[in-house]
Amino acid sequence: MPKTKGQIQVEFLNDILENKGLIVKANFSNQHGLTAKEPTFHLTLMQNGVRSLHQATWSPELEEFLLARRQKMATLEEEQERFATLLSHNLATAEASFGKDYAQAVFVELLRERREYKLENLLAKVPVNPPSHDGSGYIPCRNFLQHSITGLQNTAVLIGYRNNEETVTLVGNALSILLDDRFYITLREQVFAK
Repeated sequence: MPKTKGQIQVEFLNDILENKGLIVKANFSNQHGLTAKEPTFHLTLMQNGVRSLHQATWSPELEEFLLARRQKMATLEEEQERFATLLSHNLATAEASFGKDYAQAVFVELLRERREYKLENLLAKVPVNPPSHDGSGYIPCRNFLQHSITGLQNTAVLIGYRNNEETVTLVGNALSILLDDRFYITLREQVFAK
């Protein structure tokens, strides 16, 4: 079976680290809107006293590699974008397993219960009906999405953010970015301005 692009990226970075290279700095860029391109990591590498810039498209494998090494992004804004991308990937996984509309409805219901993220204004603009709680998919879908959010907050602590308001704000801002992107909130307001 051929290797994925992410697996190849991880092998490349592992090879650098095994040869006493370092990831000196990590940046993350993500574009929004209908013409958005794939999210990208820009890694400054140090090899044999020489710095180089390595650009890599976001992938689950590369994300896991960087998180396992507790690699922070250069700015808090970049970290929020990175976390939003990770949450978006997890939501897409739930959508593939439980159906797009259903997973989104469970996700929004879950966020409405998590008031610490202060998402009420955005959630009021999300066009989603409440999910059915009767089906066999409700609990697994909810548990997966709940674990994605809580796990990300725990990950923020592992990579060096304080386990207090800082992590709550980081994850809350990432969730805001995801909601705005997934439900085109800003775009709809611009197109259908009153």
